[in-house]
Amino acid sequence: MYGLKAISAANGWTITFTGLAIVFTGLVVLAAIMANMERFLALWDRRGELLAGFKHPPRKQPFLVQEPRTDRPEAPTTDKTRVHLPLDQIEVADHFHLITNRLGEPFSLAQLLEKASKHGLSSPHRHLDTFLKLGIIVEDSGDRQGFYTWANDVEIVRSSAEE
Repeated sequence: MYGLKAISAANGWTITFTGLAIVFTGLVVLAAIMANMERFLALWDRRGELLAGFKHPPRKQPFLVQEPRTDRPEAPTTDKTRVHLPLDQIEVADHFHLITNRLGEPFSLAQLLEKASKHGLSSPHRHLDTFLKLGIIVEDSGDRQGFYTWANDVEIVRSSAEE
């Protein structure tokens, strides 16, 4: 037996239509998910509001962040220079600080940029240039010229108006 009779005898038509139904059902489900992706993402963004009844541990702030106090006027506590940075640059400074802790101080800018790129930080050169211009990272003095350290007399504060 050959041809269409063999296909019919081996339930080939049923298998073919079942396969087609499975493929088209999968495509319909995929199209429905993609059409509603915006709604799913909106729900994901609002997951904190939706799960407000459940207790979550407080979110940790990056270790360099010092929120400006609004309850009382700030009195100068030390002679540190305050540098106001937006939150994204503070996060990059935190990442840089973690990298330099592993490298040790004084550190090489080339090694810092290499490690930052490997960790997936966006625009590490731009952020490093900003930190150098603001004096957050300074060149080491003495016999270790060409290496850099974190400035001890600089206090990083989150800017009130995000830039």
